[in-house]
Amino acid sequence: MTLADLLERDLILSIVVPLAAREQPMRLVYGTPDFVRWLDERIRSIEPSPLHAEMTPAEQLDSLLYAFIAGHPLLPARQFRHIKAEPNPIWELKTPDLRIFGWFAAKDCFICAFGDWADRIKDHDLYRGYRLEARRVRRELGFGNADSVQGSEPADVLSDR
Repeated sequence: MTLADLLERDLILSIVVPLAAREQPMRLVYGTPDFVRWLDERIRSIEPSPLHAEMTPAEQLDSLLYAFIAGHPLLPARQFRHIKAEPNPIWELKTPDLRIFGWFAAKDCFICAFGDWADRIKDHDLYRGYRLEARRVRRELGFGNADSVQGSEPADVLSDR
């Protein structure tokens, strides 16, 4: 099944962030319907940062997704990383307060499966569980080995812009 098929059947949804007048999307972000519901709740919320970060969790998400889609450089380990070095790894997009788990269907094309609070994930050691669940979702959507980026280096998944 292609990305277009998944979009047509609403199995994944496009995540759009407003860009400046002269900017064009350089990367693509999609999410499962459950992830998009989670994202909408976070973006609409006025929750303060549990870590007392300068930006609210909603502002952090907006900033990260804007940087990703606009093609701005992301800092490996600080803003994104693979969970485990393996073929077709699951990746994590990161803000101080939140984590987003998914995979790269192609270079510069991330599919989000789950999101959660960073402190909850760390306190309960949920990385392995989210990695396995994201792999399950990827399989259920019909993504095989050839449908995901094989490498686990930042340059394997993001173009240098």
